[in-house]
Amino acid sequence: MPRISIYDPPGCCSTGVCDPGTSDAMTQFATAIDALMKGGHEVARFNMGSQPGAFVENAIVKNALDTDGMDCLPMVLLDDEIVSKGAYLNRAELGEKVGIEIAAAGASSCCGESKPEEAEASSCCG
Repeated sequence: MPRISIYDPPGCCSTGVCDPGTSDAMTQFATAIDALMKGGHEVARFNMGSQPGAFVENAIVKNALDTDGMDCLPMVLLDDEIVSKGAYLNRAELGEKVGIEIAAAGASSCCGESKPEEAEASSCCG
């Protein structure tokens, strides 16, 4: 199975789904990542706000930041290849990149509460 690395822009928690400006795309992305991890895929997620070293230690990510600035975030690497930058992939897009179908499921907020994927996200950081 490929190794998936996600480099997120600064946010209040590791998943980004507790941010007051959370979009449906971010919620769907977080749900898809959770499904991949539960399916045994190796997923590493890094947040610019809390783990800036990870962004400069990876030459691929550092080069993208040097070239595109913060607009390249979020960035998804599959093994050591950029497969997406600048937008959160939906479940189908991420599944296509990884080579599997990711089933729809309920999303968990960063507070541990379960909520339907279609539900509007709310802030749990404030």
